Amino acid sequence: MHLYTFNELNKMHFNQELEIKKICPEQTVLIQSKTNPDLCNKGSFDFLVETKKNKLIGIEVLTRPSKGKMKNKLRYAIEADEFIFVLPFNSMEFYRKPTKKVFHKKAKLKFFGKEFSNKNLFVWLLDLKNGKFTEKDLFNKIFNVK
Repeated sequence: MHLYTFNELNKMHFNQELEIKKICPEQTVLIQSKTNPDLCNKGSFDFLVETKKNKLIGIEVLTRPSKGKMKNKLRYAIEADEFIFVLPFNSMEFYRKPTKKVFHKKAKLKFFGKEFSNKNLFVWLLDLKNGKFTEKDLFNKIFNVK
C-alpha cells in the first residue's frame, strides 16, 4: 500500500494535480503526551509531502485500520496543514455512509467521534485487487461522523 501511495503522489505531481516540492517518507514528529503535557512522544508520518506553496500534507497508510489506531494517528494531524488516511477500500464498512438506499438497514450505524469531522482530514480508499484508488474525499463525506 505504501508503494501504491508513493506512485499516486508521483502521478499527481506529474499530472499537475498537486505541485510537490518534496516527499519525505517516514518523517519523524514530536507529539505532546496526553498524560503529561511536559513530555513529548515520538511518532512518524508514513509520508510528509511539502508542496511548492509551502503546505504540509501528512499521509498515514493503514493496512489493517481500526477506530483506535486512527484516533491515535489523528494526533499527528496538528503538525500538518492536511492529513490523509490511506485505507483499503473494503475496510471500516460499518462506518461507511451508504451509497444507495435500497433496503432498510437493520444493523445500527457506527460513527466516528467529533475529532474526525475536521475539514483538513481526508481519506483515500485503495482497491488492492486493481491497485487503484477508488475514492479520495473528505473523511466526513465517506464515513459517518458525529
